Amino acid sequence: MKEKLDLPARRGEKPRTTNQLPHSQLDQHGPDHIIDKLHDFCFSLDGVENQHSAISVPGSRALVMHESHECNHDAFMIGREFAHIHPHPDSGSMHVILDEYGAIEAKEKDWGEEHYLVSQGQFRHGLIMVFSPRDESELETVKKLILRSYKFATEVPT
Repeated sequence: MKEKLDLPARRGEKPRTTNQLPHSQLDQHGPDHIIDKLHDFCFSLDGVENQHSAISVPGSRALVMHESHECNHDAFMIGREFAHIHPHPDSGSMHVILDEYGAIEAKEKDWGEEHYLVSQGQFRHGLIMVFSPRDESELETVKKLILRSYKFATEVPT
């Protein structure tokens, strides 16, 4: 996928994050009603199951592609998990796998940063922490990133 997402620049300073495991967002979390809408959106995508994450902190909800769907296995963190949403207190931030161009744009526009493991050379580029949406407008932008990750996961390589 080489098309741009045309994301707006994220307003304000980037949130503080950890420089260790677990890779977490420390401030600027969205309110509960926005995070609830984030969950509703994620788990309404065709073929996506709501499961416990096999790789993240307890309470994280994983977006897992149902086994009946053909997928791009390069888009998964573990098993068929291509994203997960963090629980309180790191409410609403998430890790997603993006294609090269989506990952670059997310970072350039300050919607996310590479996972700590990428910076340590322990995971491939494209694993991005997407920051928690703080309002309806930011939720719409985060949805674009989730859809890009979903498209990457469901696009079967030729």
